[in-house]
Amino acid sequence: MAAGPALAYIPTLNAQQIQNAYAEGQQLAQNRDSGYPLRAYTLYAVKDTLKLEAQNGAVDAVTIATPSERTRFESFLSFLGEDPITPQQAFQRAGLPPYNVAFIVFAHGMDAGDQTFLNRFSMARLKLGGQSLRPVETSKSGTSISQYPRTVGETGIRFGGTVTYRFELPKRLIGDTGTLNFTDASGKAYDLPVNLALYR
Repeated sequence: MAAGPALAYIPTLNAQQIQNAYAEGQQLAQNRDSGYPLRAYTLYAVKDTLKLEAQNGAVDAVTIATPSERTRFESFLSFLGEDPITPQQAFQRAGLPPYNVAFIVFAHGMDAGDQTFLNRFSMARLKLGGQSLRPVETSKSGTSISQYPRTVGETGIRFGGTVTYRFELPKRLIGDTGTLNFTDASGKAYDLPVNLALYR
């Protein structure tokens, strides 16, 4: 179903939009204690991201990445890292070509020694406007130790990492709603609502 005039997703950024995203990232980074805000771009998150619960499978959260948001993020990182870059460089580092979106899955291993969990994620499907899209790229991060201190009955230590699914959107579908589907390392299936009108 098309979102019409309310469409917020910007498939390709002009110079002013790149500048705006860059400036927002610089501003956000000035408050070093607050971290990078992802709540508005979060499709899914477990109730308590500091607590392991078997029914939650291997996924802690799923966020959506747009050209505007990733440009903002790269600007944010450059400010924190004292690595000055221009707005255009931030846009280039964002790595999202026109009409692309990505979904970043934050995940953890199934036990304290599991470092191969990212390899057990399925291919994703993005269903928009009755069409099923395959990712043009699936990338996996390295893994590092994560702590879940509110876990009951164990130490709550896992290896954590991300799987990123990047999709190229047909122009006629950028205002549509749909779902993101994939299966995690535990075998749990996800069917997450996606509404591109909610994300700039």
